[in-house]
Amino acid sequence: SRGHFLIRMGAVVSEPLPVTNKKVIDYATYYRTEFLDIYLAAKCRFFLGCDSGIDGIAMVFRRPTIYANKIPLRYSETHSSNDLIVPNKLWLRKEERYLSFSEMLDPDIGSYQSTDEYDRAGIDVIPNSPEDIKAVAIETDERLNGTWQTCEEDENLQDQFWSIFGPSWLGRVFRARISSDFLRQNRELLGG
Repeated sequence: SRGHFLIRMGAVVSEPLPVTNKKVIDYATYYRTEFLDIYLAAKCRFFLGCDSGIDGIAMVFRRPTIYANKIPLRYSETHSSNDLIVPNKLWLRKEERYLSFSEMLDPDIGSYQSTDEYDRAGIDVIPNSPEDIKAVAIETDERLNGTWQTCEEDENLQDQFWSIFGPSWLGRVFRARISSDFLRQNRELLGG
């Protein structure tokens, strides 16, 4: 509805996308080549993906990137002001609650790289909802258009998050942002 095309990428997909919208192209199923993987990631308006590797191409070509389902949060790319992050929420089974951001960034939990590690710790990884993804895509589009309206509450939530994330343990500069909608909907993760 915003006038953009969506191109589904990926080298391995289980089945075609069941879509009828002509602005959605199932490139991964029908058109994929290695050259076009590079070209599309280098030329896109913005890239929406997760830590799957191909997002690195967009990053190298300095394309605005949305890191959805970002896990582990500790290893977030933070250097570009055009990048937005939507973290996974982590559910602690034993205590029946979500981990706070500070718990997610703990040196142990914050370094987990496999499903087995989360499972052994009794943690369920909760995927981003379709609403989370839609909200961050709209935010990115409006930021790129120069029409995004930020408010004091959003800036305060960003400051609170980055104060938990920092100081930079890898010497990084914090220019990326957490999805504004995600922070508004999950402000309780800032405590504890």
